[in-house]
Amino acid sequence: MEKKNSKSLLKFLELRFKSKNNKMKKIVLSLASLIATVLSAQNVQTFTLKKLPSKPVNELLTRGMISGEQGTIGYFTYKKGAVVPTHQHINEQYSLITKGSVKVKFLDKEYIVKAGDGIIIPPNVPHSFTALEDDTIDIDFFTPSRTDWIEGKDNYYEKK
Repeated sequence: MEKKNSKSLLKFLELRFKSKNNKMKKIVLSLASLIATVLSAQNVQTFTLKKLPSKPVNELLTRGMISGEQGTIGYFTYKKGAVVPTHQHINEQYSLITKGSVKVKFLDKEYIVKAGDGIIIPPNVPHSFTALEDDTIDIDFFTPSRTDWIEGKDNYYEKK
């Protein structure tokens, strides 16, 4: 939250909080000030996609990732034929292919997503990805954060 927004919040509360109990008013305004200070002090993260901590998912697929408070970015490098097996998650998924192409299956539909194209997958919808070219790059954004990845519980890659 920017300082301007913090000041706006405090001014709003001062105008709206018409308590005759001055002690209560001071407590509420102090609490609001503390919250605004904490929000304005959140850490900003910078990163370089190619330098994200990564792990080989299998011999054909590597994944880098970074998470913030509300979302996760995944950076995938696929070899031709690499498969992310059918799975689903509570996260909304935004996938952008920056190099190569993939076949995405979800529900009873198939989509070919090529470099420069993207696809948005709603939460809780079973889907899979298959790389159609070597060195395909897929940048995914998920919201909320992928706790299964963060906790190392994303075992759907082991499915056949």
